[in-house]
Amino acid sequence: MAERRTRERQGEQVRLAERVLGAVLFVGVFLGFLVWGGLPFTIAVALAGVIASVELFSMFETKGQAVPTAAILGIAGSIAYVFLAHYRPIESIGYVTVALVFLSFMWYMLILRHVKPTKAVALTILAPLLTGLCLSHLVLLRDFAGAAGPSKNNGWWMVLFLMGMIWLFDVFAWAVGRKIGRHKMAPTISPNKSWEGIIAGTVGILALAVPARLFIQAVLGDGKFPWFSNWVALAIAAIVCVLGPLGDLAESLMKRDYGVKDMGSLIPGHGGMMDRFDSTMFAAPAVFYFLLYAVF
Repeated sequence: MAERRTRERQGEQVRLAERVLGAVLFVGVFLGFLVWGGLPFTIAVALAGVIASVELFSMFETKGQAVPTAAILGIAGSIAYVFLAHYRPIESIGYVTVALVFLSFMWYMLILRHVKPTKAVALTILAPLLTGLCLSHLVLLRDFAGAAGPSKNNGWWMVLFLMGMIWLFDVFAWAVGRKIGRHKMAPTISPNKSWEGIIAGTVGILALAVPARLFIQAVLGDGKFPWFSNWVALAIAAIVCVLGPLGDLAESLMKRDYGVKDMGSLIPGHGGMMDRFDSTMFAAPAVFYFLLYAVF
């Protein structure tokens, strides 16, 4: 029994080391492209959308609900969302969505007539919506935040603030939930999530939102983001507290439906690209539109 417990502890330590290493590598690559900005950041976000789309279509295919040739259309839509967000902000969403709906029906009507179309069409449209559309708001946020200040190159700070809030929420929720989590938040969807972890994540980022905002203003100097006040920082943190966990649960809902633990294995200790950006799916668009209509 003692030997078994020792092996379990060693295995847990290995998994923790993999999780930390995966997080460090992912954050390092993400920050590199974020600071670089412009087209390189857009390409990186589009690549993340492509990988996430492949993960989704691979999962759909396990139950015969999508076919590889249809995945080409969904992946193209994901790329289009991201690049048009950089070159033609806002209105690109309508362009790509209408095109996806039309082309998906045509694809199954004219090319893949042997496939049951209704669910296949829905999944072909869903994948780029969850990947390219949601992730494209990181590009929109960087570009719009930069345009709203004196220096366009400083827009990456707002994306970093948002992603920092998401990552810190996950860290606090995971650490506290792992230690003292007793009350399950959604046991039938994601048994490992607890209300104790959610409360810890909420308190943690609400407490850090204003200091993080003051740090950013101190680094950039006065007047760079005059609209980035304490209440804006707290509002962004509050949006993350609500929509971050819901995005995570939405992905868990799909994984449970298809009987998979992780969407992929790209990032050590974290799974695939969808697993890494699940909390961003709902939070990034909500934060962008909050800033666009209430702040900018």
